Amino acid sequence: MGCVPLIRHHLPTALLALTLASAAPMAQAAEPVLLVTSPAALQAAEKSGAGFARWMNGESAPSADGVATNDALTRTPAWRSIAEPLGASLAGIQRRDKQAGVGISRYPHRLFDARWLASPDAFFELVGVANRMDRRPFQDGACGETRLVYRLAYRTAAMQSRLPMTVNVELRGDAPDADGSCATAAKRWQPPQAAMGDEVLGRWLTSADGPLAPKRLEHARIAQVTTNLQSVRWPSAVRPDLGGHAEYMLRAFRWNARAGRFDVAPLENTPDVAKLKASAALRKELQQWLQQPANLRALDEATLQIPDRFLATEAISVAPRGLERLANRTFEQIFPAGEWKAVPGSRTLQSPQAVLRRLDDLSCMGCHQSRAVAGFHLLGVDRRGASRTFTTGNALAVPHSPHVQDELARRESYVRAALTTPRPDPFRPLAEPLATDAPAERATVGARCEPTRITQSANAWLDRAEKLPRISCEGAASVCEKTSVGFPGGMCSGPCDPKDPNGTCGGIAILSDFNSCLAAKKPFGECLAKHTRPGNLRTCSAQQACRDDYICAQAEGRPEGQGACIPPYFLFQMRVDGHS
Repeated sequence: MGCVPLIRHHLPTALLALTLASAAPMAQAAEPVLLVTSPAALQAAEKSGAGFARWMNGESAPSADGVATNDALTRTPAWRSIAEPLGASLAGIQRRDKQAGVGISRYPHRLFDARWLASPDAFFELVGVANRMDRRPFQDGACGETRLVYRLAYRTAAMQSRLPMTVNVELRGDAPDADGSCATAAKRWQPPQAAMGDEVLGRWLTSADGPLAPKRLEHARIAQVTTNLQSVRWPSAVRPDLGGHAEYMLRAFRWNARAGRFDVAPLENTPDVAKLKASAALRKELQQWLQQPANLRALDEATLQIPDRFLATEAISVAPRGLERLANRTFEQIFPAGEWKAVPGSRTLQSPQAVLRRLDDLSCMGCHQSRAVAGFHLLGVDRRGASRTFTTGNALAVPHSPHVQDELARRESYVRAALTTPRPDPFRPLAEPLATDAPAERATVGARCEPTRITQSANAWLDRAEKLPRISCEGAASVCEKTSVGFPGGMCSGPCDPKDPNGTCGGIAILSDFNSCLAAKKPFGECLAKHTRPGNLRTCSAQQACRDDYICAQAEGRPEGQGACIPPYFLFQMRVDGHS
């Protein structure tokens, strides 16, 4: 077995494409940490000073677990400077859309409840620590970034769950060495031992020599704070052609040390479509800037940094159907393909269409809707007895997206190279390349059976899914679960079949009854027990990803790290509605 990076989460070693460094001999040097998602490690880090409250009041939460409730955070100017703009944007959605509001029974367009941002029952918990040394080109004078990802969750007497919102604190790394390399910073991510228990790992992260040492968690290190939340969800009954519709609000904030608060900031490489369409001169200026040879080279390698004057401060990504939706492709809304040319010798800019795809790949919407998990890339491990809000039937089997799974190999190569190379190649391939004529997938369990073609609009509300010829699912007892009841593109299923090597027996919600139960404010567990039926679902894991618009959820009888593919909004933690 060769050397491998350390990825601490819940997948057993045998299931990891990039296996745990703890499988290496003790005599072998520890490999650099790439991603930590183990609840025990992260909770130890929170207790040692990496809790969310640090970024809002400059100190750890007074609670024993290092977690502060959101009502306590609301007393700080720093948190209010983030929560208030988010609340204003949500209020704006409700003003523009009279069908939008909080709740299931009253509103067909279910809005994120902004009261969670100040609730005594809600909190932000650390769900991931990411080594992003590969982001060095974006941070002058620093060896990339360290990212701490926090997720909104709550606990009440009636129920507990995570919610579809994350806050990403992006910190500048250490300064380069005297020779211009980042070898010392790369070594900083190497634990002192190749095999460490999760809690020990968490304490090491925040130790004086660790990558989350107190001096590396100072506010001066904050590059930006970004938020991603599901602002509104339309159920499949409202959008039966798509199997539902959801919107995700993306915002960015920069630390203002003098004011002791965060200021609204532009979103990286995400153009302000309305402003650019309204100004031909500004649009031409952006195009001329992008077509400069140095900027085309940066675009090709994915290190482009578009100046702030062209960028939006708020964006909305939409699901399902990812990059098939024009709303997620902002540059295609601004520029016709005919205004661009292929770039000879490039790795990703081989046609006018490829130039636009690369630009969209670097935008916030393009990123969050490329091989993602319902608009997110890191959601956190759900582990019985370890995760604060674990609930049977409401748990992910894989904590990250298929894109992140692929990205880990590239990030490993970069960090390895940083140990010996002053400037490693920062090139990142497209998260989701342009469509090719791939062979048709067999119509076995989990496969698409109601293909459609998206009739696109820059206004995602006007998108329509045009039906194509239906595909017959294989197997005498097979059925096609319909798009109209929440299965985007349809999904081949049937009775549970223990002999199916690709199938897992799982629960399928009886949607109308299940939603009525939630609308009546019944406990989630009760609704799940009474209003689901068994069905054959596609088996999944980190290495065997679900198809687009489906997530890998835990399933009874499956080992840790394996699960079954279901639509994301069948999982309670992935939807804004029904929580109380």
